[in-house]
Amino acid sequence: MGTMALTVLMALYSWFHPVHVSLLNIDLYPETGKIEIVFKLYSDDFERLILSKYSIDLDITGKIDPGENAEFINRYINESFELKINGTKIDNWEYTGNQMNEEAIWLYYKNFWPGKIREISITDSVMMDLFEDQTNMVIVGWPGTQNGYSLNNKNRDITLIIQ
Repeated sequence: MGTMALTVLMALYSWFHPVHVSLLNIDLYPETGKIEIVFKLYSDDFERLILSKYSIDLDITGKIDPGENAEFINRYINESFELKINGTKIDNWEYTGNQMNEEAIWLYYKNFWPGKIREISITDSVMMDLFEDQTNMVIVGWPGTQNGYSLNNKNRDITLIIQ
């Protein structure tokens, strides 16, 4: 009887306490120098974050295109995400669009790195300024390899050596 009550209590707690997770996918194409990144964020949480940080109502749960407010999305991503290659920060990410999928928004960016990639450093604090229990799943891929990582408020950084 006690186990059943504990199970019901844990189920209720998880129902009242939402999961705070995002996904970041980074694809590197060394032969062309192309870098593509994709963020998957829960729309309602992301709207709340942008509203609290910049006083901008994105209304992305009601429509696909954030329109002129995309500048605030890009500003936030630039403040909360950093990618370094061989110690050099990659700037000027080109926003290539977004897509709505169920309760999430997918944000697409690209950039280029002209030389050989020896080391990648990633800092991902997206949504961590809103949720103390935020977990960011990061998948990094390049030809023949794909690795997954989990980041949180205590560990926001990853460094990878490319062989």
